[in-house]
Amino acid sequence: MDSTKKNITGEAAFSREGTAPHSTAKTSSRELGPWKAAVAALATALLLGTTACGASSAGSPAAGQGTTATASATPTATASATASQAPSSSAAATSTAPAPEPDKWQTYMSTDGKVSFDYPAGWTLATPAGLGAAPNIDVDVSDAAGMVVASLHYGPSGAGPGGCRQNPVPYSVLDSVELALPYNTAAADTITPRFAFRALQEPGRVTASYGIAGRVAGKDGKSCMFYNVVSGPAESPFYYFADAVQVNSGGSEQTGNRKGAKTFPSLEEAKAYMQTSEYVNAKRMITSLKIKAA
Repeated sequence: MDSTKKNITGEAAFSREGTAPHSTAKTSSRELGPWKAAVAALATALLLGTTACGASSAGSPAAGQGTTATASATPTATASATASQAPSSSAAATSTAPAPEPDKWQTYMSTDGKVSFDYPAGWTLATPAGLGAAPNIDVDVSDAAGMVVASLHYGPSGAGPGGCRQNPVPYSVLDSVELALPYNTAAADTITPRFAFRALQEPGRVTASYGIAGRVAGKDGKSCMFYNVVSGPAESPFYYFADAVQVNSGGSEQTGNRKGAKTFPSLEEAKAYMQTSEYVNAKRMITSLKIKAA
């Protein structure tokens, strides 16, 4: 499967016009309270049709969808010398940081063969504490310093409360690459899945986050929050591969060794981050994601 189809940059990619926008890898225990809460909040939004800032209907699975996945998965790594290069950014700040050579990357594949992605050889995989029970596929990817740069989930999940914490602020899409991934076309506000780096411009700072996304966010160029999530097929009503699942204005997703959403002094600093090797590698990894849905 060709994981990347084209680049789409700009707020229009995530806004409504008019109404606007498991393996032998090392394991470690992690503080996942905010992460689990965000996942729970998202599940409620998707299943109950709640809105972000009251502006849009949350993407929900089509009626009659059920869970069909039966295979469990654990992180496994195999060497890959042919991993495709991440698409170059077409955003205002063009990424110039070099990515590792192809032979320095490895490939993860779930035990059922449904989910795979490439990642730098110096990074490590682990199953998050309390997650990963069959038929779910849950993987934390950590950099060489042991910081979790992105987490992946595919499969069923729970539910819980959720909603905005602050008033809407200016919302921007800094980078976007459309991906060939399965999604539920009947879900509300759904768009073709894509890698995205998006930002909330708050007073005195900018909160930004990257991951796969599959629904619009915001109204009139503003949003109080956004989800890095895709409304998926019946076996996985929603799935994600991101640094944070729910990103709120006025909040931070960083907990312990989980980086989560990033904060910057300005939008220009957020754009400059796209030139770092951390961002380039994370983007290449996430855009290499392949899913063979049932």
